[in-house]
Amino acid sequence: MKDIVCSCNEVERHEIEHAIKVKSAKNLNDIKRITGANTGCGKCRGYINDILAENTKTETKSVNPNSW
Repeated sequence: MKDIVCSCNEVERHEIEHAIKVKSAKNLNDIKRITGANTGCGKCRGYINDILAENTKTETKSVNPNSW
């Protein structure tokens, strides 16, 4: 089953994730340029932003305040 993110341009979730992971897309404009998603009606903007957030999380280390 396809997970269509942008129905106007038939862009699937895996294409968005590929743009982030392989082509270093960092924001909505990068996704638009690389995949063509969100260049039609714009309804997919929130979904794309969610995918960006999920795939661009940075790991944070817990800091022990007693170690200062």
